[in-house]
Amino acid sequence: MNSNSLLVLKSKRILFVEDDAITRTQISNTLKMLFKEVYCAKDGEEAFNLYEDERPDIILTDIWMPKKDGIKLARQIRQMDYHIPIIILSSFDDKNLLLNAVNLAIDGYLLKPIEFTALIKALSKAIKRTHTTPNVVMFNNSLVFNCDTKEFYNGSQITTLGSKELELIELLLENYHKTLSKEVIESKLWNYEIQCNSAVKNLVLRIRKKLGYNIISSIRGIGYRLNIDDGFIKKYTGGRDIPLQLSLE
Repeated sequence: MNSNSLLVLKSKRILFVEDDAITRTQISNTLKMLFKEVYCAKDGEEAFNLYEDERPDIILTDIWMPKKDGIKLARQIRQMDYHIPIIILSSFDDKNLLLNAVNLAIDGYLLKPIEFTALIKALSKAIKRTHTTPNVVMFNNSLVFNCDTKEFYNGSQITTLGSKELELIELLLENYHKTLSKEVIESKLWNYEIQCNSAVKNLVLRIRKKLGYNIISSIRGIGYRLNIDDGFIKKYTGGRDIPLQLSLE
């Protein structure tokens, strides 16, 4: 799974439906490493209620379940939503099952026991159909900031900053072509409330420590600016300059 796919999946929410408790726990633990949010249901009825309440981005469902099977669940959802990706799980290759599902725009079929590689491939392919590219900032070849989820990605590692740390990052992003003085930063972040002289400096040091990169440069006697290569920046039609965007491959 490439890093672009990880970025995309990590911003999505999945509904997982499986009646077997052990299988449900095992697969959901894997999904929690890949997705922003995982909703679990033990049968089709519970799954449909969760779908209505949470409106997930993708559905992974078993076929043979009590109360309402996976085909009936998919058919009910397709009456309301022909856009959401649906992947079917089955314990065996059932041709009649495939015929019943042929008009439901199913995005993939997986046989149990599920192989991790096959699961990742099916999820990535299904999400790609509906994916809208997120706004991301590439600080270098390793460190990426997702503007939608407010998370930093360094390979497979995910880092979330505090509220003031995020405010500083976003302020510097909006002014990435400038060096902002300490006074300007203080007025934007604290609305002219009195802070200690080292408040901005301490904020920068915390960010550097959490991320392991010196992404904010201190210009002696002038202020602070992002340490970002202009090669990673391009124009965005939303009215402001924002960084390069990623897409699934």
